[in-house]
Amino acid sequence: MPSRSLSSDSNGMHLTNSSTQPQGSDTSTVELASHVRGKTEHAPVKTFDLERNEEGIVKLVTDEILQTTECLSLDDVIALALTHNPTIPQSRSLVHQQQGATLQAGLYPNPQVGYLRSDPDQPGKSRSSGAFLSQEFVTAGKLRLASQASRYDVELRCWQVTAQEQRVVNDVRIRFLDLVAAQEAHAIAQELVTSAREGLSIAQAMLDSRIGTKPDVIQAEIQLSAAEGSLHDSGLRRTTARRQLEAIVGCPIADHQAAFELKDDSPTLEWESSLQRLLVESPLLKSQAAELEAARTEIQLADAQAIPNVTAQMVAQRDSVDKFSSIGTFVAVPAPLFNRNQGNRYSARAFYTQQLREYERLKLALTDQLATSLQQYQSLQHEMKRLDQEVIPRAIQNLELSTDAYKSGRMDFQRVVDARKFLFHSKLSLIETSIDLHKTLVEIDGLQLTGGLNPTEVGTALQAAGNSSSARRVLSQQNQTSQGTTSRNLPGAIQAGDF
Repeated sequence: MPSRSLSSDSNGMHLTNSSTQPQGSDTSTVELASHVRGKTEHAPVKTFDLERNEEGIVKLVTDEILQTTECLSLDDVIALALTHNPTIPQSRSLVHQQQGATLQAGLYPNPQVGYLRSDPDQPGKSRSSGAFLSQEFVTAGKLRLASQASRYDVELRCWQVTAQEQRVVNDVRIRFLDLVAAQEAHAIAQELVTSAREGLSIAQAMLDSRIGTKPDVIQAEIQLSAAEGSLHDSGLRRTTARRQLEAIVGCPIADHQAAFELKDDSPTLEWESSLQRLLVESPLLKSQAAELEAARTEIQLADAQAIPNVTAQMVAQRDSVDKFSSIGTFVAVPAPLFNRNQGNRYSARAFYTQQLREYERLKLALTDQLATSLQQYQSLQHEMKRLDQEVIPRAIQNLELSTDAYKSGRMDFQRVVDARKFLFHSKLSLIETSIDLHKTLVEIDGLQLTGGLNPTEVGTALQAAGNSSSARRVLSQQNQTSQGTTSRNLPGAIQAGDF
């Protein structure tokens, strides 16, 4: 896979275990939290260079790939997509936003500086003027905890970038395979047209030699017309597949041929190893683990906020009438008699429990998706082997024998037509099965991540949705909670419910 424009911070943050357990959590909750923390230790936090994707660099990458190759490989198309697909810089912008929020969360309150003056209502009385300095002192490590919670949110955003990049790569692979399938189908349609023309020539020759009949010639002409119609449709399919690939890539790819060889080299996948890899490497789980750690820190922050801050003020004054100076010091601490942050502390613990169960639910959802994908993969693998080794060799033999029998007058022309149709459809079935097999393998290898044109947050939410109605509900919520009144144009696949 081509290198991505990401750089790692040498001072990257790592998840740390906290000895403070949230109050009110049951034993299973604590055990699951401990398991999650153990799996998310040493998770890297990436930083992103805003200057890496300038227009000049984008154009250079595009020109270099499109001008130096006539056939685009899958790696070439992935490189273009990682450069041009707008959802990737969009997701990185969310990282930058959160990095700014992290910086802001750790800033100390500014001191207050002011001027004061007192004037008497009678002449000759005391008149003073001076200045004051006031500072709020944050106690209980609140700034450290707020900054720590925000850093976990940065890590969450970074994992979302990783997930979005994987979605784009997976969608490129899938649509690249669609283009390959369209090219192969077009080639088979051309073979069918050639075969149908040969059949028409044979039928005409048989009629001229008074062995065949006029209906045989008409039947051959009908089949040729149908074959030419299939060729036209396959051309439209190829054009559409190219346009859809360009949509996910984000730039035109002209008429470059997609270079990909369909081989029966699909690996044998085992359930246990595939599931283990998915649960260990999924950026969705890692993102949720970061969210969980942020929720843990929010509990500590809510507890710390029950401890009041201290405000100190110093006032320096000069009496211009009595000619003396004075310095006053004031210290104020709110007395937590009524508000001890009880509501926020309770809410933080409830949110932590919700995020913990969300992590568990997400694991089950990914397991369910993998089970379906693996079943499809194994079924397609068996079907491809059957078509390649049994059906197509016999279909070729059947067409050859039927053609020879017709030439010798031992069989009518309809048998030849049926044999040619069966061979054509068998070859198409082999291509479609092979493409579906490779696409399913992309889903499994790509950690069940798809939706390369969805906005980052919507893509993550859709990935967690269990069915189409849930996905639509998620989209509705995203649109309702988006800032402003600007409507978000979603991809056609989402609008049609095809996800």
